Amino acid sequence: MSSRGQVQKLNMGICNNSVSSLAKFYVYSVNYQEPIAVAFNLSVVPGAGSPLPSDEDNITISISEKTAGKTEQKTEEETGEPKVDDIDKLLNDGLNEMGRDETSIDEKPQAKENLTAPNDTPKDNPKHWRRRRKGKPKRKKPPRNSDPKTNVGEVKTNLSPPPPPPPPPPPPPPSPPPPPPRVCKMELRSHPRSCEGRYIFMHVLPRRYNVDLLRDCKALDLWMDMCQYVKNSGLGPELRNSDGVFSDYGWFATNQFLLEVIFHNRMKQYDCLTNDSSQASAIFVPFYAGLDVARHLWNTDSAVRDSSAFDLVKLLRRKPEWKRWWGRDHFFVAGRITWDFRRSANKKDPDWGTKFLYLPESKNMTALVIESSPWNNNDFGIPYPTYFHPANDQEVFQWQDRMRAQHRKYLFSFAGAPRPDRPDSIRNQLINQCDSSPKCMMVHCNNWKNKCHNPPELMKVFQDSVFCLQPPGDSYTRRSTFDSMLAGCIPVFFHPGSAYIQYFWHFPKNYTNYSVFIPLYDVRDGKVNIQSVLEKIPPQKVKEMREEVVRLIPSIMYADPRCRLETVEDAFDVTVKGVLERVESIKEDMKKGRDDSFGYDEKQAWKYRWLGKLVQHEWDPYFSGTFDTRNFTNF
Repeated sequence: MSSRGQVQKLNMGICNNSVSSLAKFYVYSVNYQEPIAVAFNLSVVPGAGSPLPSDEDNITISISEKTAGKTEQKTEEETGEPKVDDIDKLLNDGLNEMGRDETSIDEKPQAKENLTAPNDTPKDNPKHWRRRRKGKPKRKKPPRNSDPKTNVGEVKTNLSPPPPPPPPPPPPPPSPPPPPPRVCKMELRSHPRSCEGRYIFMHVLPRRYNVDLLRDCKALDLWMDMCQYVKNSGLGPELRNSDGVFSDYGWFATNQFLLEVIFHNRMKQYDCLTNDSSQASAIFVPFYAGLDVARHLWNTDSAVRDSSAFDLVKLLRRKPEWKRWWGRDHFFVAGRITWDFRRSANKKDPDWGTKFLYLPESKNMTALVIESSPWNNNDFGIPYPTYFHPANDQEVFQWQDRMRAQHRKYLFSFAGAPRPDRPDSIRNQLINQCDSSPKCMMVHCNNWKNKCHNPPELMKVFQDSVFCLQPPGDSYTRRSTFDSMLAGCIPVFFHPGSAYIQYFWHFPKNYTNYSVFIPLYDVRDGKVNIQSVLEKIPPQKVKEMREEVVRLIPSIMYADPRCRLETVEDAFDVTVKGVLERVESIKEDMKKGRDDSFGYDEKQAWKYRWLGKLVQHEWDPYFSGTFDTRNFTNF
């Protein structure tokens, strides 16, 4: 190496030592927060072969007396700063690294001998003299990680940085305010009607005929615990509007066979109830006939099934109220279909139900059932209980307005199950037609785990449908008729016994105003297509029919028995009005020496009620037999 290269190498060593000393003393000054003056002289540059300058000749270091006298050092825990030895180590490491970085930056291609001192040999400095084998790529060191927050040893790559995190989701919308508290009025109407001709006396019966049946609620049904359904005066557990299908108040999971309990509790709030039986126009018997028979329907001992009914009529015969009109002014509610109380005397017929409605005393009374007999004149059909039981007029009006404006995406729907034990049933045809039509919503009710037993889902289907199919099932009528009409859905009937001859007091006689009738025989013979029939109805006619259905909603639902409606008449009010008119008519006939109940053939009872006279009618084939002969091929 030339003498000039030796001089450069020596100067670099002196410079590095000086910078190191300068940095160390600077940190010391920061640590002790005292000014430290550092001065060094680099004016003398030794020549080649000259001895290295001494510290006294070339480097002068001045330390203030104020700092030099301090020998006491504080620990890291006391000062919060690293120890001096640690600082030295950090600085030495940093300076060495800085030297390597500067060398790599300022390095230029030159002769190999310029990279080492004259006395350096490959043995003394193997780092600079290590040769790479030809063709082997140079090994690259991973860059040091300068991010203190990442793990030590993490290798950074040249990949593009990750995308920025997505913006936080917007805050949820504010929850809607809670609905206003429910208004439940118990006082009488602000403008009460006169009670003349409207007084009703209610018998007080032994508890075994009503209240005790509710206490033994677990025995009311063989497959279901009925105790939850007797709550809330017979309305059942309250339904929450979690799915937005219902309104805020007035919805309950009501069992279809608890009408006796609901009606009894409504009668307790009747505005013209009297304790003077001589003043009463009619007399109510609060006997839970349906709940009583439900306990024994599958009991093979018919005497057990009939015992309560026999005991009741004996009790009534002894009362003075009975002897005035021989029970012709009495009425009661049996919350099941009439066939559960009309066990046939024909031994060839199934041994089912009780004989309650065949007893002479029962024939004198007016029986209110959810399905009446076309061939008997002392029972009248009244609506099944639905899920809606409003507490005030406003709840009724709001629901009607909502059903008027409801958007309906299905032309028609059917919620039901086939009847494999009835080969002539049209349900199979209806199910097939609905399943094959894109405009029909089919709800299969083959088991208990489906929409048919879920009130919100079932009511949602009805709300989304323009027409709802209501074929006969085990009997003429269905609760679904009233649930669907409550949702503003136009019913489609296939048998006149499903509604038209049943609910005289609640439905208009002109059935075409609110329903569609498709003859059952045409469906069974494959002569009609349901979708084609419904599509032919003009839109304006459909609108008028829906308006009529919505108008009928109050008369087919039972208000909350714990409250009083102001102006709206519900199914209870309509029923009581019908009973009072019937009792008044019977009394007038009896005063004149005639009795309309026994002046004609009972087998034609439906005709007298529907037409008022005995003439031939297009519906004769539907009622050509009797229930006792099990003429259910029409179903």
